[in-house]
Amino acid sequence: MNYRQNQASAEGRNTLKVFGEAKVTASPDQVQMTVGVITENESITIGQQENTTTIAAVIAAIQEIGVRENQIQTVVYRVDPEYDYIEGVEVFRGYRIVHLLQITLDQIGLAGLVIDTAVDNGANSIASIQFTLKDPMPVYNQALTQAIEHARLKAETITDSLHVTLNPRPLEVIEVFKSQSPERYPAVLAAQTTTTPIQPGQLTYEVAIEVLFTYF
Repeated sequence: MNYRQNQASAEGRNTLKVFGEAKVTASPDQVQMTVGVITENESITIGQQENTTTIAAVIAAIQEIGVRENQIQTVVYRVDPEYDYIEGVEVFRGYRIVHLLQITLDQIGLAGLVIDTAVDNGANSIASIQFTLKDPMPVYNQALTQAIEHARLKAETITDSLHVTLNPRPLEVIEVFKSQSPERYPAVLAAQTTTTPIQPGQLTYEVAIEVLFTYF
């Protein structure tokens, strides 16, 4: 995000460059999980059949608990030959078939139940769990607004100390850093009689901007 006044130029003016920063946290309202089935077999045909049967059972089971078809997407399907090395000799072991599904939920509270249901029906890979916002722009804009206000307050402090007057309208605003990251939470495996507890934590949005003001 860059802003510059078209008619304004820093040439011949008293200018002041400051940096503004802000960090805003928000509770996620969406979760994406990557779960799947990994099978190995000396026969590629049998291995694929086993994988297909199991992944179909996983999909059917999680649909039964309320996950819609359009919330399930295949993101990885791969068949790789596997080898052992015995006394420096490469020996063919079989084929490894990987089929991973990305499941997107608006109901964050279902995450643990979906994982348990998938595992109970044959899933043997939980590749990732990521919490997000369906629409991050309001939170990002809040962070951006706070960063601009931070820069303006710094500029006012400096110009007040110098006994000069700040022009509150900046010549230029440049975004120099932005990031989104979930706060870390522990991965916990629960007993089979309970639902796996999944803690969404908080999403953190950070913004840093460079602002060029004039003063007189």
